[in-house]
Amino acid sequence: MATLDPDIHYFIAAATEGSLVRAAQSLGLTQPALSKSIKRLEKHLGVVLFNRTPRGSELTEAGRAFYGRVRTLSNAMDDAVMEARDLGGGHAGLLRLGITPAVSHFVLSALFPTLTTERPAAHVKVTTAFNHVLLGAIDRKELGLAVCPLPDDLPAGVEVDELYDDPFSAIMNNSHPLARRERLCMDDLIGCQWVGPGKQEVARRSLEQAAARHGLPRLSIPVEVNSLEALYTVVSRTQMVSLFNGRFGSPSALPDNVVVVPLDLPGVHRRIGILRPRGYLSPIAQRAREILLDASAVFGA
Repeated sequence: MATLDPDIHYFIAAATEGSLVRAAQSLGLTQPALSKSIKRLEKHLGVVLFNRTPRGSELTEAGRAFYGRVRTLSNAMDDAVMEARDLGGGHAGLLRLGITPAVSHFVLSALFPTLTTERPAAHVKVTTAFNHVLLGAIDRKELGLAVCPLPDDLPAGVEVDELYDDPFSAIMNNSHPLARRERLCMDDLIGCQWVGPGKQEVARRSLEQAAARHGLPRLSIPVEVNSLEALYTVVSRTQMVSLFNGRFGSPSALPDNVVVVPLDLPGVHRRIGILRPRGYLSPIAQRAREILLDASAVFGA
């Protein structure tokens, strides 16, 4: 794989790891050799890239700006090499794919093993994060594709393919008073305490907007989490409720004592789709896009 100047390559590793010790180990270098490389780069640039603290090394403001630029350049170089091999008949390709936790079951089931069977030399890097993180990464062209709930506003440099509707269901501990109901509406849930993602996430905004349209009080959300595992654990151990990906979520991922109850939320429309940078799409990203679109059609999107 093509790389940048070795000193820049080592700097990227140190910045990514957040530790010179871990970076040196991952690079197969001694820590003094890595430190010497960083100092040489700092001298060349005329700026300090790291602040040395008792906890380790932290990027300076200049270091963060430089890291953002060279990381993008490094990714672009990797993409260029893999795309050249792909177009040359090697059927390799590098796909940087972002997914939200709620769509992971659908995306991974659709892509694998088809994508890797067709392209055994390909390299796929999967990043799981919530919506706002993936949108930013697509806009910065750090990801080739992202599959997630579609936000209301998209940056000008991002294109969209819609995949399927994603109805909401509620999840709760099986001892919760509402657990035996066949369906629920906003009036049923307004007095509940919730565990959910941050305020910027599509699911939470949709739910809060639905409550506002019904003239209901603000939701009580005393616990915010940044992973589905954490969300499911809190639900299983408390009387809090949360949302579940109703269509393609995998119920087997839920703890045994957590139940799923369908929700009636008139006016709440959430679509799952593919986000991609505007312009050129690599062959492997294009093939992944085709597979996902075909899979959503098969499931009756």
